[in-house]
Amino acid sequence: MNEVRLNILDARGAMNGIVHCGLAEGAMAALSAEPETIAELEAAIERFIRRQDNDGGAFSSFKSGEDFDQWDQGTVIIDLAARVVATKSLYCTLQWRGDVEYYKGDQATGVWLPYCIPEDWLLLHSTENGVEVRDALTEYKANRDGRRAERAANEPIDVRAVLYGIPMIRFVADACTAAKNRRAAEGFGDSTSGGDLPGNLSPSAIRLVKLIHGRWLMTPRVELRGRTPRDVTLEKIDFIESDLLTREIQWELLGEAALPIARDSYAYRFAGFGSHEFVVYHHLLRHLLRQCLTRLKRESESEAGDRSAGPHSTIGGDVDQSSTGESLLDWLQSIKEEWLNEPNAIFEGRIPSAIIEIERRRIPLPMSEEETLREEGIPEEVVERIITKINIARSEIKEGLTSYRLMDKMEGEGLGPEFKYFDLPESEAGFVFSIYRTREEWKGSEIKRRDLDARYDDIRARRQETTLEEGEEGEDGQQVH
Repeated sequence: MNEVRLNILDARGAMNGIVHCGLAEGAMAALSAEPETIAELEAAIERFIRRQDNDGGAFSSFKSGEDFDQWDQGTVIIDLAARVVATKSLYCTLQWRGDVEYYKGDQATGVWLPYCIPEDWLLLHSTENGVEVRDALTEYKANRDGRRAERAANEPIDVRAVLYGIPMIRFVADACTAAKNRRAAEGFGDSTSGGDLPGNLSPSAIRLVKLIHGRWLMTPRVELRGRTPRDVTLEKIDFIESDLLTREIQWELLGEAALPIARDSYAYRFAGFGSHEFVVYHHLLRHLLRQCLTRLKRESESEAGDRSAGPHSTIGGDVDQSSTGESLLDWLQSIKEEWLNEPNAIFEGRIPSAIIEIERRRIPLPMSEEETLREEGIPEEVVERIITKINIARSEIKEGLTSYRLMDKMEGEGLGPEFKYFDLPESEAGFVFSIYRTREEWKGSEIKRRDLDARYDDIRARRQETTLEEGEEGEDGQQVH
């Protein structure tokens, strides 16, 4: 029959039922959506097992309570509250990364979809490679209460209330005011003509902006339970990126996007930062710092002018924003909201808050038709450089992101769109603004990058030599015979 008894537990209760192994594996793969309740897991399964119109929910036939007795091909337990998967089965032994077969109703399609599970899940399988290695059910029973208690004692916090809210705004205002009082903002240019362009700032002002930015990222905060803003922005970035990659591949294979995460779900409400929000947040902080320092410098200049002109003088009849009675904190809050909710040239006309929203719902960011055509117009030399580097690192890409079977399938033409990626400019060198959690990881990446560049340059030089020997045109356009 190829069936297992599937037990699903959350903090409020449990249910169990007899299901095909494919549904049990789909339920395990659906943990990629970080469900906390049985209802959230049932919704997340839709990504891997598409219901037909007349079907009920995936767990509609289940009964209440636990039942760990063996059935046909075994027993599977998914405990959402303890974040434990325990199996006693030869077949349902999924790991943190892999792929599962896509089903339409109860029909297998032959299409295998990738998934990745957060690494804080404990996976207990009785068998590995067909050999029994542990009593997973007994081990689960021994661990579940402790893991549940530990998670309950560490309820998640809304880090965005700190990173985007009053604590961040106050830090920016206080740091910029302190810089003004030390006259460290001297040398600022007029930023009103192109607020987000660093070319409007003097070198000393740019250094000051980076210094304050780095200090905010690296300062532990009580509101973040002693962690730094940098810590929390990077906490889940690897997992979010991996999950988005699997969803891109799914879109390519099926020709349609996977269902997004619901806005009322645990995974959305306490979502980690992905790479796009990481980039958006970087530019938001730079914008606020530049604008704040510029405003404070103008205020200083205006105050100096008033003192020199006398107590009853006005300057040119113009009223600056800072003279309207709006506090610095309120002003920063307003320009933050304005920046987040208006189209931005940095992101090619996209709205920053919309980029964040799409990523929080785990939707890959597709390119527009115009962007796709623009990408196709990239100079051939740049394309060659990218392809060569991908070929050099091919084995790492396969091992690190998806299964070999899936990479083989992706060799063909995909059914989905091209996808858009945003990154920080190369000028943002250094560990503090990087996506690496430790300095050791960052140093290792720098060594690896230089090695990759050197290997590319060597390959390209050898290709050029071959081209010249065959009598083709070299880079200078000269024919060689």
